[in-house]
Amino acid sequence: MRRYLVCFDIPDDGTRKEIGELLEAYGTRVQRSVFEITLQSDAQQNRLLHEILSRIDQEADSVRFYPQCRHCATKAFELGNFPDPYDEDAVFVF
Repeated sequence: MRRYLVCFDIPDDGTRKEIGELLEAYGTRVQRSVFEITLQSDAQQNRLLHEILSRIDQEADSVRFYPQCRHCATKAFELGNFPDPYDEDAVFVF
């Protein structure tokens, strides 16, 4: 099992949405373009990488994978607890 922090910078709205939805199938969105994902096997990792490469413009888009060892993942922390901007059940008052 491998854990990654994945972040991306994708200017095209459609591609950005596709990659976000793809990564949500593998883990948790922690910010708009940042995910914590877990991959169970080499085959699953290769499938994800292939799916990403088939969707992005390699000249304009950037997707980065940062490995998280078990020990490092347990040291992660956050400040604040705000609803995810993509959570349909979240209520925002302005």
